[in-house]
Amino acid sequence: MGKLVMGYWDCPYCSTKHIEGTRRECPSCGKPRGQEVKFYMDGVRYLSEEESQTKGKGADWLCDHCGNYNSALNTRCSSCGAERGAKDKGYFDVRKEQDARNARNASGTGTAADGQKGGQGNRKRGHSFGAWKIVLIGMLVIAAIIGLTAIIAMPKKRTVTVKDMTWKTNVDVEKYLLCDEDDWELPEGATLKTTKQEVHHTEQEYVGEREETYDSYEVIGSHVEYSYEDNGDGTFSEVANDVDDYGYVTRTRSVPVYRDKPIYRTKYYYTIWRGGGEKEGEPRGGGGSPKGRSPPRAVERHRNTQIPSSQTRRG
Repeated sequence: MGKLVMGYWDCPYCSTKHIEGTRRECPSCGKPRGQEVKFYMDGVRYLSEEESQTKGKGADWLCDHCGNYNSALNTRCSSCGAERGAKDKGYFDVRKEQDARNARNASGTGTAADGQKGGQGNRKRGHSFGAWKIVLIGMLVIAAIIGLTAIIAMPKKRTVTVKDMTWKTNVDVEKYLLCDEDDWELPEGATLKTTKQEVHHTEQEYVGEREETYDSYEVIGSHVEYSYEDNGDGTFSEVANDVDDYGYVTRTRSVPVYRDKPIYRTKYYYTIWRGGGEKEGEPRGGGGSPKGRSPPRAVERHRNTQIPSSQTRRG
């Protein structure tokens, strides 16, 4: 166990403050400390060897007969002489019950305020109802406007006689052109012109390692911090805690080095006939429907070139 530190308490009867924890009676009114007392620290004042003889041995206990606190070393109450029994509670049990009681009392003080808030809530509900009436009337007006607009915009049926009509349609014309292309494979029907070895893609190739520096956030030392635990007898025990110190440290490490290695493949340069559809012309007509008519098809040849018979399409 660490060093013992002096605790203090306040007298609930005469309001005397900062009474040393080693004293069991108030020096002003002579009343013994009761269950309302709670120990606290005010700075660090270590107990002498003499003061420590009977302290730090355990929490005080409260006599159920006279309400007097006694040392954990006592088997009988120092005030009324009653023997310590099962009903006699320790300091920490008493504090737990007292804190719960204080919390309930604190929550009960808001009754009057709650009544005022209730009145304000009723007034707010009245205002809210008036606002809802305005919103409802507005919604009815909007619904009426929407309904009237729908009636006006509703389509009307009329009977008409068609005397004449015109039509037009687009004609798709397929053109075959001799194109210069290149690819990694030679397509069917192409005429090869030449080939070349070119870079198809690159791959990562390991070439070695290199050293690099980096900052590492890690433990660089430690220090001692002190905390204090309530002993329940008017004193506190000092506890030493080792706390790590963190900081940045420059470190070195080996990292792999790669390069882009080109991968070559054969590329083909060739010519090939390509065809594609284009819209050309707009045949027109009148006096009837184009239904049942097939638009003409045509093949356009590239000037000064001859289309192989296997690739010629007839219209």
